[in-house]
Amino acid sequence: MHRKSIWIFNHYALTPDLPGGTRHFDFGKELVKRGYKVTIFASSFHYSLLKETKEYKQNDYIIEDYEGVRFVWIKTFPYSCNNWKRVVNMLSYSIRAYKVAKELNIEKPDIIIGSSV
Repeated sequence: MHRKSIWIFNHYALTPDLPGGTRHFDFGKELVKRGYKVTIFASSFHYSLLKETKEYKQNDYIIEDYEGVRFVWIKTFPYSCNNWKRVVNMLSYSIRAYKVAKELNIEKPDIIIGSSV
């Protein structure tokens, strides 16, 4: 039987090892328990720490697995306060998430969920 694939896009989605809300991860974990394959596309620039949380070697994205939930961390434009650079960060997430999703060599989604804060 085909495991349905769900892609969740949320700029600020976090894993339990980072400070902040984990509702997207928790939702993904529940979907995995029900037999779905879940991929979350999120920015690796932390919105409250105001710093990059991953080290990039080659690509502008990193794929990691957390309790069966695949996270695609996307490198986005850094910012240090709530000004025009944060807007550029948001735009860079949108553009890069789209680009990475098209380029990834993983199963295509049966369902796509876009979530805002």
